[in-house]
This record gives sequence, structure tokens and C-alpha cells, in this order.
Amino acid sequence: MSLNIFEYVNNLAVDMHKDGDVIFAQNDESNGRMYFVAEGELAVIREIDGEPHELNRLREGAFFGEMAIINRSKRTATVRVVSRKAKLGYLDEEIFMRIGKANPIFLYSLLKLVIQRIGAVEDQIEEVARDVAKLKNG
Repeated sequence: MSLNIFEYVNNLAVDMHKDGDVIFAQNDESNGRMYFVAEGELAVIREIDGEPHELNRLREGAFFGEMAIINRSKRTATVRVVSRKAKLGYLDEEIFMRIGKANPIFLYSLLKLVIQRIGAVEDQIEEVARDVAKLKNG
């Protein structure tokens, strides 16, 4: 099941960004926002053993930063615009809760996608860590 936030939200707040803009950096404090890509492309970059590694590319329809709403934890990766421009919609906790109350399937769909994403990211981190260890050991 694919989640399209625009099926649930009519008036999403929107920000415009340009190539190179950092939406947030790894270890930044949460601003409580979850983002949705309306236009453009962004890179998800995580520093592992002091080296930056691109974990994912986000394009139209993708979302990121959901943990900021769920637990207000520090950002676990850097997200940077890599297209000429990017249009990002965002939700804060209050709007997120309103959507969840009105559309429980939204929360269920989001939860499923987050669990899948966590598994995929953990696999990628393990792979990068193995590659880094191989390089260090010759």
C-alpha cells in the first residue's frame, strides 16, 4: 500500500528550497516537522565512522522526518536538496494528530512504511559499515 499524503491533506504548509539547501543535518534537534516532497529530489546522507554515505534519494511523493513528530529525537541523517529546486510540504504534531484522528488508515499506512524503512536503513548501514571495515583492514 502506497501512502500519498496529498490524499489526506488539503492545505499542507509548503516551503521552497534550492540546490544545496540542507533541510536538516544529522544530530540536529528536532523542529517537530515531518516533510513531504511535492517537487524535486533530495539526498539522505548519514555519517558513519566519520564518513558521509548517501543512503537514499527522495523524490515526489516521498516523506521524511517522521520521527520528529513521533518522539522528538535528534535527526538521524542529513537531508539535502540535490535538484535545481524542491517544494516541500510539512506537518507539525498538531496537524499530524488531526489527520490521524480523521483518517486512522493514514497512521496505519505510515507506521507500515516507517517499519519497512527502518529495516532497509539498518541493512544499508550494516553494509556500509562492512565496506568501511574492509577498507580499514586492507
